Amino acid sequence: MAAAGLALIWWRRPSFSIDPLATPGPGWLIHLIATVAIILAVHSLSRILHTHLPSLRASARDMRRLLGELTWLQAAAVALASGVGEEILFRGWLLPETSLWLSSVAFGIVHFPPNRQWLYWPVFAGAMGFLLGWLQIWTGSIVFPILLHAGVNFLNLRLLLRPPVPR
Repeated sequence: MAAAGLALIWWRRPSFSIDPLATPGPGWLIHLIATVAIILAVHSLSRILHTHLPSLRASARDMRRLLGELTWLQAAAVALASGVGEEILFRGWLLPETSLWLSSVAFGIVHFPPNRQWLYWPVFAGAMGFLLGWLQIWTGSIVFPILLHAGVNFLNLRLLLRPPVPR
């Protein structure tokens, strides 16, 4: 995904009004603090919803069956790979090529669920796509959306893949 995104960026970059591969600018510390705060807020919301919605608990069981137990290092590798690959493609190429709204909808669509119990997934992904795109536009750098995406994926993988607590 990252290779395809980089190829598309290289091909279309001269026509973009923003540079999707720009490095963080002078406000990087504020952007980093905001990114960490968003990671924690999204993960906290995920934890709350996970405890109150049976469909989320069921999808966690499905995910544990699919992925098994991952070590924190394996979860970090999966989170980083998806964060880098998807952000380069969706925020690096598709966002400047289309718009914040269209790239967010496309991001939600590619997260179409494997079964009906996961119908929240494309909605969550579309909302996250909007947040990630906004962060890309606000910071002017793809670094922060990558960090946000990888951070949320890492924490949520750790949440979803841990064995359930008996009630």
